Amino acid sequence: MSGVLTKKDYDRVSTIIDFIEEHGEITPKEAEKITKKSAATVRRYFKILIETKCVVAEGNTNNITYRVAASLLNIPVDFPSAVR
Repeated sequence: MSGVLTKKDYDRVSTIIDFIEEHGEITPKEAEKITKKSAATVRRYFKILIETKCVVAEGNTNNITYRVAASLLNIPVDFPSAVR
């Protein structure tokens, strides 16, 4: 997968991205709750975000959180407009 988030993928993960922007981090359980999707679907969403270097995972399997990747914190771009 390339490092670019496609429009289709952005539409899928935008709720998670919005939550991270507001709260600084998100857990898989929180993502399941806000997206109303299964644990398996949420894992796929996080995989997309990690592969595109939008987020990084921190912690271990039972205590994992996801945050915005440090490389994105210094980019003065409106995230949705950077999506193709």
